[in-house]
Amino acid sequence: MRMLPIIVLLAVAPPAWAQGPAETPPPCVPLSHVDKVVVTTADGRILRGSLLCLSPDELMLAEKTSVDRFRLDEVWKIRKAADPVWDGALKGAAVGLLPLVFGCPAECVLRSTAAYGLLGLAIDAIDTNRDTIYGSPNLQHASAGFRLRF
Repeated sequence: MRMLPIIVLLAVAPPAWAQGPAETPPPCVPLSHVDKVVVTTADGRILRGSLLCLSPDELMLAEKTSVDRFRLDEVWKIRKAADPVWDGALKGAAVGLLPLVFGCPAECVLRSTAAYGLLGLAIDAIDTNRDTIYGSPNLQHASAGFRLRF
Protein backbone atom coordinates (compact mmCIF):
# COMPACT_ATOMS: atom_id res chain seq x y z
CA MET A 1 0.00 0.00 0.00
CA ARG A 2 2.90 2.37 0.63
CA MET A 3 4.20 1.83 -2.93
CA LEU A 4 0.97 3.05 -4.57
CA PRO A 5 1.56 6.81 -3.90
CA ILE A 6 5.17 6.53 -5.11
CA ILE A 7 4.08 4.84 -8.34
CA VAL A 8 1.40 7.50 -8.93
CA LEU A 9 3.91 10.33 -8.34
CA LEU A 10 6.42 8.79 -10.76
CA ALA A 11 3.77 8.25 -13.42
CA VAL A 12 2.43 11.83 -13.22
CA ALA A 13 5.78 13.68 -12.87
CA PRO A 14 7.23 15.04 -16.15
CA PRO A 15 10.54 13.53 -17.16
CA ALA A 16 13.48 15.76 -16.30
CA TRP A 17 15.63 14.71 -19.27
CA ALA A 18 13.13 16.13 -21.75
CA GLN A 19 13.82 19.65 -20.47
CA GLY A 20 17.34 19.99 -21.89
CA PRO A 21 18.71 23.02 -23.71
CA ALA A 22 16.59 24.40 -26.53
CA GLU A 23 19.26 24.19 -29.23
CA THR A 24 22.42 22.17 -29.00
CA PRO A 25 24.98 22.72 -31.71
CA PRO A 26 25.73 19.72 -33.90
CA PRO A 27 28.77 17.81 -32.72
CA CYS A 28 32.14 18.17 -34.33
CA VAL A 29 32.48 14.90 -36.25
CA PRO A 30 35.98 13.38 -36.16
CA LEU A 31 37.44 12.63 -39.57
CA SER A 32 39.76 9.69 -39.98
CA HIS A 33 40.15 9.66 -43.76
CA VAL A 34 41.50 13.23 -44.06
CA ASP A 35 44.85 13.83 -42.45
CA LYS A 36 46.89 16.73 -43.81
CA VAL A 37 45.00 19.80 -45.00
CA VAL A 38 45.69 23.37 -46.06
CA VAL A 39 43.23 25.91 -44.61
CA THR A 40 42.92 29.39 -46.14
CA THR A 41 41.25 31.82 -43.75
CA ALA A 42 39.21 34.90 -44.65
CA ASP A 43 42.04 37.22 -43.61
CA GLY A 44 44.45 35.50 -46.02
CA ARG A 45 46.41 33.27 -43.64
CA ILE A 46 47.36 29.81 -44.89
CA LEU A 47 47.48 27.16 -42.16
CA ARG A 48 48.74 23.61 -42.54
CA GLY A 49 47.85 20.80 -40.19
CA SER A 50 45.67 17.80 -39.51
CA LEU A 51 41.90 18.16 -39.64
CA LEU A 52 40.63 16.67 -36.40
CA CYS A 53 36.91 17.27 -36.81
CA LEU A 54 34.44 19.18 -38.94
CA SER A 55 30.90 20.31 -38.14
CA PRO A 56 28.45 22.53 -40.02
CA ASP A 57 29.61 25.50 -37.93
CA GLU A 58 33.27 24.95 -37.07
CA LEU A 59 36.41 22.92 -37.60
CA MET A 60 39.27 21.81 -35.37
CA LEU A 61 42.80 21.91 -36.79
CA ALA A 62 45.90 20.44 -35.16
CA GLU A 63 48.98 22.39 -36.20
CA LYS A 64 52.58 21.68 -35.17
CA THR A 65 52.37 23.57 -31.89
CA SER A 66 48.68 23.99 -31.13
CA VAL A 67 45.13 22.81 -31.68
CA ASP A 68 42.80 25.57 -32.87
CA ARG A 69 39.07 25.88 -33.51
CA PHE A 70 37.78 28.01 -36.35
CA ARG A 71 34.25 29.03 -37.26
CA LEU A 72 33.46 28.17 -40.88
CA ASP A 73 32.55 31.78 -41.64
CA GLU A 74 36.24 32.60 -40.92
CA VAL A 75 37.44 30.00 -43.45
CA TRP A 76 37.55 30.41 -47.22
CA LYS A 77 38.79 27.02 -48.30
CA ILE A 78 39.87 23.67 -46.89
CA ARG A 79 41.70 21.34 -49.23
CA LYS A 80 43.80 18.23 -48.91
CA ALA A 81 47.55 18.74 -48.94
CA ALA A 82 49.31 17.61 -52.11
CA ASP A 83 50.96 14.21 -51.93
CA PRO A 84 54.68 14.00 -52.69
CA VAL A 85 55.71 13.18 -56.26
CA TRP A 86 58.39 10.70 -55.20
CA ASP A 87 55.77 8.10 -54.27
CA GLY A 88 54.58 8.06 -57.89
CA ALA A 89 58.16 7.46 -59.01
CA LEU A 90 58.46 4.56 -56.56
CA LYS A 91 55.22 2.99 -57.75
CA GLY A 92 56.30 3.31 -61.36
CA ALA A 93 59.72 1.82 -60.59
CA ALA A 94 58.02 -1.11 -58.84
CA VAL A 95 56.05 -1.83 -62.01
CA GLY A 96 59.28 -1.53 -63.98
CA LEU A 97 60.81 -4.36 -61.92
CA LEU A 98 58.30 -6.88 -63.29
CA PRO A 99 60.60 -8.04 -66.16
CA LEU A 100 62.99 -9.24 -63.44
CA VAL A 101 60.43 -11.90 -62.51
CA PHE A 102 60.42 -13.23 -66.07
CA GLY A 103 64.21 -13.53 -66.24
CA CYS A 104 64.98 -10.57 -68.49
CA PRO A 105 68.60 -9.36 -68.54
CA ALA A 106 69.71 -6.65 -66.11
CA GLU A 107 69.94 -4.00 -68.83
CA CYS A 108 66.29 -4.55 -69.80
CA VAL A 109 65.18 -4.40 -66.15
CA LEU A 110 67.19 -1.22 -65.53
CA ARG A 111 65.69 0.52 -68.57
CA SER A 112 62.12 -0.48 -67.76
CA THR A 113 62.55 0.53 -64.11
CA ALA A 114 63.87 3.96 -65.11
CA ALA A 115 61.19 4.46 -67.78
CA TYR A 116 58.28 3.44 -65.56
CA GLY A 117 59.72 5.44 -62.66
CA LEU A 118 59.77 8.58 -64.80
CA LEU A 119 56.26 7.83 -66.06
CA GLY A 120 54.99 7.44 -62.49
CA LEU A 121 56.73 10.68 -61.51
CA ALA A 122 55.10 12.55 -64.41
CA ILE A 123 51.62 11.18 -63.69
CA ASP A 124 51.92 12.02 -59.99
CA ALA A 125 53.17 15.53 -60.79
CA ILE A 126 50.15 16.14 -63.05
CA ASP A 127 47.56 14.80 -60.58
CA THR A 128 48.42 16.26 -57.15
CA ASN A 129 45.23 15.00 -55.39
CA ARG A 130 44.56 18.43 -53.89
CA ASP A 131 40.80 17.94 -53.53
CA THR A 132 38.76 20.74 -51.97
CA ILE A 133 36.93 19.60 -48.83
CA TYR A 134 35.14 22.89 -48.11
CA GLY A 135 34.73 26.13 -50.05
CA SER A 136 33.04 29.18 -48.58
CA PRO A 137 29.83 30.22 -50.32
CA ASN A 138 31.18 33.79 -50.15
CA LEU A 139 34.36 32.81 -51.98
CA GLN A 140 34.68 34.73 -55.21
CA HIS A 141 36.16 32.71 -58.02
CA ALA A 142 38.34 34.43 -60.59
CA SER A 143 37.47 33.68 -64.16
CA ALA A 144 38.55 34.80 -67.57
CA GLY A 145 36.77 34.56 -70.85
CA PHE A 146 36.93 35.75 -74.41
CA ARG A 147 34.60 35.89 -77.33
CA LEU A 148 35.48 35.40 -80.95
CA ARG A 149 33.13 36.92 -83.55
CA PHE A 150 33.28 36.86 -87.32
